[in-house]
Order: sequence, then C-alpha cells, then structure tokens
Amino acid sequence: MKQATLLPPEPPWLPEFLGVLAEREYLAAYQLAALLGRDPADLGPVLERLVRDRHVRELTGATGSRAYALAIRGARLLAEMTGDEPVPVGRARSAAILDHELLKNDLAVVLQLLDAQGAIQLLRWETARDQLADAVHLMRGRRGERVALVADARAVLATPTGPTSLLVEIDMGTVSLTRMRAKYEGYAAWWRGGGPERRFGTKSLRVLTIAKHEARMARLRAAAAEAVGTDAHGLFWFASAEVLDADLPEKLLAPRFSTARPEERARTLFAG
Repeated sequence: MKQATLLPPEPPWLPEFLGVLAEREYLAAYQLAALLGRDPADLGPVLERLVRDRHVRELTGATGSRAYALAIRGARLLAEMTGDEPVPVGRARSAAILDHELLKNDLAVVLQLLDAQGAIQLLRWETARDQLADAVHLMRGRRGERVALVADARAVLATPTGPTSLLVEIDMGTVSLTRMRAKYEGYAAWWRGGGPERRFGTKSLRVLTIAKHEARMARLRAAAAEAVGTDAHGLFWFASAEVLDADLPEKLLAPRFSTARPEERARTLFAG
C-alpha cells in the first residue's frame, strides 16, 4: 500500500534529501544543508517530521553533536519516490564513533563541494573496510609484527599527471601515540614495498591525518617523523579539523597542511 504523503506538500527536494542521507549514512544538519545547497532553516521542520514519523533516526555524539541517519521506513519511502530498491540502512553507532564519523564526513562534504565548484576533481570517495584494508609485517629484531593498515577513507582525485589518492586517517585523540607511531611505520614499509600500486593500482598516494585539535596534530606529526625514514617524510600529511568548513570549503585549499618533515612551513594539499 502506498505510504501517506510525508509533508503537505512534500518539498520537491525530498528525494535528494533522503538520497544524500543514504549515500553518507550519518550527517549533521549543517552537512545536509551544505550538500543540498539549502538554508538550514528550511531543513529544520522537514527533519523534525522525518524523525517523528521514524523515517530518519536522530543520534547524539559524545560531544553533544547531533546526526541523522536514514531509517528503514525512510529507505522504503526513498525507493517509492525513485522507483529503486530500498537502500540498506546503517546500524546504530556509539556516541564516540559517531563524532568520528561526522568528522570524516566533514572532509567528504568539503571535497564534494569543491568538486562542484570546479576547484578540484573528485573521482572517488571510498570508506568500506574491504576496499581499504591491507597489512604489512615489520621485523622487531627476530620477531615479526603484523600491522593492520585500515584507513578511514580514500579520496581519489584527478591531477594533470593522472589520478592521485589520499588515504585518510581521522584522529579523535582516542588512540595511543605508540599505536599511531607503529601504524605510520607500517604505512612507510607498505609504501616502500609497493603497497599503493599492489592494493590500489597507483604509485601516487599520500596518507592524510586529520586531527581533532592542533596540539594532537603536532604530536602525531612528531610521532611519524620519529617512526619513519626521511625518504617517507613526504608520504605523511597532517592538518587539524579547522581546515574543514562546510560553509567555507575553500579553507581546504589554503596552506594549512604539514608533512612529517621537521621544521617545515605550512603547505597546500593540492598543487595550484
């Protein structure tokens, strides 16, 4: 049986609204507004009704942040509007993981907005574990250690010389520096052993860490510099979450990034 009309009348952008939620899984209201190009005030009543009618789930992060995710009823409504099969919906996330997901989606949203502006060309955004996971074995004296390498996302961008990849690490300060140092060491060994070409079919790749705060970013950068040889310092790039702004996506183009090279001045992430 056909579902009752959601809103009287339904906004014409409702299918796009639900589709964006389905694609990104978890989004804050400001992220939704930015992707849809709408005033956040326009979304408020729609979100309230969608949550009340259980088409959308509202979630709260550890820091009090709010996010929205498509519910089963919303997936069915989207399928009815588009004529497609219902999309799978995400499972509930813990409050801490939700904050991590929102920061990751801040980067996804900013990249998508810059792509729409023609400032960059985003070819692909991947987050599924099976698309990203790899591992490397490090020798500790006579003992081998397996280091799992599972980034939070991979962004593939077009450049004049061909596609390049950014493996993205989102750091909320919950993982010890010792563990992150070992992961950076693993990435360097994986890179030296041809891991990017074997796993992703590209030699052009950087590991980008987005840290929640500047102080944490500085500690991670120092840990990477200590853990890897000077030949791999340029593999690792760092920035704080301040470079991600859905209202001003151009911040990502500014010289606010650093590599693991000691005493390096801030650089731009994308060649101008």
